[in-house]
Amino acid sequence: MFNYKIITDSTSGISLEEAEKLGITVVPLTLSYQGKDYRDGIDISTDAFYELFFKSQEKRKIFSRENKDFPKTSMVPPALFEKAFKDALDEGKTPVFLGITSVLSGTFQSANLAKDLFDEDIIVIDSQTALGCVKVIIKSILMEEYETKEKLLEKIDYLKKHVNYLAVMDTLEYVAKGGRMSRFSSILGNLFHFKPIMQLDYRGVIVPVSKPRGLKHAFAGINELLVKDPIDFNYPCEFGYSTQIENVQGLIEACKPNLSGEYTLGQISPVIGVHVGPGASALFYISTHEVDKKLIKE
Repeated sequence: MFNYKIITDSTSGISLEEAEKLGITVVPLTLSYQGKDYRDGIDISTDAFYELFFKSQEKRKIFSRENKDFPKTSMVPPALFEKAFKDALDEGKTPVFLGITSVLSGTFQSANLAKDLFDEDIIVIDSQTALGCVKVIIKSILMEEYETKEKLLEKIDYLKKHVNYLAVMDTLEYVAKGGRMSRFSSILGNLFHFKPIMQLDYRGVIVPVSKPRGLKHAFAGINELLVKDPIDFNYPCEFGYSTQIENVQGLIEACKPNLSGEYTLGQISPVIGVHVGPGASALFYISTHEVDKKLIKE
């Protein structure tokens, strides 16, 4: 059997405790906020960071030109990958990095820089996806054993084509502040109570697929999309949230007609959560069909 070890980054939402159970390595991105650096998932808990950040933002005008106090995210440095790769090799395993899409972070390039320091075989894969999609792909990979490296890569390719992400943001303020949407569009959307249903496109970039008004209609819209791209419950399925767990519980309830198997509930990493804002809800899963993400190609 092909002996390998999965390495991913903290944007996947895989906690250190989960990583230990899965037998994988999670390397952290860094959040810089109010003059301090926080290694994602290590130096501060998810809930604690959300409370610190969102409460401080409530005290100021988030769109004020003077409000430059927005977290900055730093990619995983090559040195951390070098250590993770060496540890895997010392265990007699081939390192396999699968993390956030190269479009959203320099982490993929950083992993390649570290890879070039070794003569041994190291696999670095651009997931072309992000968030909990990386998490369900990794959990799905680990459900099987693979006779060869090629069999493993075939499985990863299959999962990348079938993974899907559907989400609703309760507010558009933070996605605009993070540079993912214009200030005008976010203000207009909040004014008219638009709750866009978001999906990851073919690059792994979050884009809106429809703009219903109100969470109830948005959750119902996601349930309708599950008819087009059904969940394959032979693989892990996870609902995610930033804060306000009652919102994601509303999403779960709306999707009940299409939930014929088991699912888990997890919290979105702060590195991502600061951009999607409080109250965000999401669904990450492997579909029975190949997801046509080119339908939303720009």
